[in-house]
Amino acid sequence: MQRHINTNDRPVIDRMLRGGYKQIEIANTLRYTKSAISKEIERNKDGDGIYRFRNADRKAKNRRRHSKLKYRKIENNPELKNKIDKKLNPLISPEVVAHEVGIHHQTIYSYIYRSNIALKKELPYRGRRRRKYGSNGEFKVDWLDSARSIHNRIDERFNWEGDTVRGSTSPKVLTHVERKSLYTIADLIPNGTADVVYTKMKKGDIKGTITYDRGSEFALWKMIEKEIGVKIYFADAYSPQQRGKNENTNGRLRRIFPKGFNFATITNKQLQKVVSVMNHTPRKSLNWRTPTEVFESLHSD
Repeated sequence: MQRHINTNDRPVIDRMLRGGYKQIEIANTLRYTKSAISKEIERNKDGDGIYRFRNADRKAKNRRRHSKLKYRKIENNPELKNKIDKKLNPLISPEVVAHEVGIHHQTIYSYIYRSNIALKKELPYRGRRRRKYGSNGEFKVDWLDSARSIHNRIDERFNWEGDTVRGSTSPKVLTHVERKSLYTIADLIPNGTADVVYTKMKKGDIKGTITYDRGSEFALWKMIEKEIGVKIYFADAYSPQQRGKNENTNGRLRRIFPKGFNFATITNKQLQKVVSVMNHTPRKSLNWRTPTEVFESLHSD
């Protein structure tokens, strides 16, 4: 079955085009055919001929939405639509209604989220997703197809774990912690897009290895590798414990910037003051040396 280019692919296409990569190189990176990449660019580029991933994604979604109008079972049947609207109730699930009217329950969910969002209040749990416990299944992300697994990681002199810390608005903090020394680097970024993370990383001087989670902000990992000469690995899905040093470091940052904090209200200088305190505070796990002391010793080993 042919795969369709998706929201996660488009930032990669955008950045690689701007980086001077050929369409065949983009196709090989994302594991599509060259013709699929060519069609994507031609159909979704802007009027000035430039491919911009946000606009491309918007165009593709609008095209898909309008192409299916005539096939929509509920919207094109006023009697069925009225019956569903009246029957839905937090105590009467779409599964029950679907059984009564003779359609699949997912058709009702799709109708609600696509065309009648006001009906969310009539859904069980008001449309909120129920938390799934004990799930450790893999999820499919195309740009990770050729990624290095943490299980194949080879330690070098410097080995980092990275992640982003979210706030209440778009700005985030990009964090990296060196695993042996616990030395931390943190940067304010305007948002968590792959393009922003790539731009920030290519200006830094991190060497060795980096282990990330599977967030889409790291979709341009191949370009980061090429730009700064690191080897990037990815942890398993739903396995934050595999990046325990980074998780712990982010937790320390949360002591100053708790969940829901608005990172737009601080400057990079203020952030660096907090990071400096962290890097110059003795740690029991480092035999009461500071992360800075241990990090500097790695340079001289």
